[in-house]
Amino acid sequence: MLVDGRAVAAAAGATILEACDAAGRYVPRLCYYPGLASGAAAGSGETPAGLRPYTECGLCVVRLADGSTPLACVTPACEGMEVTTDDPGLQALRRERLERILSDHPHICLSCPDRDGCARDECSYGNPPEARCCEELGSCELGRLVDWLDPTLLIPRRAVTVPRDAAVEGRIRREPALCIGCGRCVRVCELSPEAGRALEMAACDARDSGEGRGSGGGHAHMVARPKLGTLRASGCTFCGRCVLVCPAGALTAPGEDGARWLAGRRDKCGLPDPVFPPEERQPFTGEGVDEAPAKPGVFRLYDSSGEVLRISGVDDLRRGLLEAFADPGCAAARWFRADPDPLFTQRESELLAQYANRWGHLPPGNGLGDDLFEDDLPDVSD
Repeated sequence: MLVDGRAVAAAAGATILEACDAAGRYVPRLCYYPGLASGAAAGSGETPAGLRPYTECGLCVVRLADGSTPLACVTPACEGMEVTTDDPGLQALRRERLERILSDHPHICLSCPDRDGCARDECSYGNPPEARCCEELGSCELGRLVDWLDPTLLIPRRAVTVPRDAAVEGRIRREPALCIGCGRCVRVCELSPEAGRALEMAACDARDSGEGRGSGGGHAHMVARPKLGTLRASGCTFCGRCVLVCPAGALTAPGEDGARWLAGRRDKCGLPDPVFPPEERQPFTGEGVDEAPAKPGVFRLYDSSGEVLRISGVDDLRRGLLEAFADPGCAAARWFRADPDPLFTQRESELLAQYANRWGHLPPGNGLGDDLFEDDLPDVSD
């Protein structure tokens, strides 16, 4: 088959989305997660684990040679198929579907000019806490996807208010109103032997302040919830998998202790990482570094698999990258991203904090140590 004109040998039984991933062509997705059966794939019946079908995000739409626009996550990849992953029509269709998701989800912070330096306690623009993004701002999959799909803000940004009631059990914080109904947490809970099959998908009116998203479109949608009201009562084993796959902040492990706990769970469970939208990167070569601007800013180095190796704020990006290029400690770097910013020390701190919050440690090439995370966190299972 051809993916954007490139020949791809799709594995037997693979979907178009899996073939696109294998070809290195990113297609946006929220309901799909690597290694988990797609919720939409169960549309004609039950999965082997007994998981019932539900709605899909619809963002992974692609175009075939006949002009049709199927969902890549559930359409089998076939020999001779020609797939286009991006064109103006697909972009418009994806924005239309993304707008429906954002209509019931707080997102005003995603377009705020002060979002990176915000203290998060007060809003300079008067938006109430119920309309602001959660603590995952800057690192959540939904936010990164919104930035990638709608970089020029064609989707109107507005202050969507939702009830922000939250419950904490063990290390897991559940904020039901942030659930976008992707179903990932339910699938991983059903399909993982170590999990407790504690979650279910349920229809919920968006006007319902208990489990819904409050002031959005007022339409019925699906949300994930514990089967018996709480995680403990529903048989949760606190394996952490639901938190690892949640793209929207509805399930988190807050604080430094939570970050360490979640990092340990990530190492134990063997779940693949989510597929994030691609970042703008340049080859980490002498020629690539020479093209970096001689301005203050922050650069990030990546290895061949896309993992962040180092985050550095410097007063001259070109000079800083040249020094890193000559540093044996950066020999594994294959790509870099350079972002000019006059407040480069502040931006460096913000990016390091975001990285540590997600992974429970600092990038390996920073040479700063992991003092904030040096204590082993005891295993918490209840």
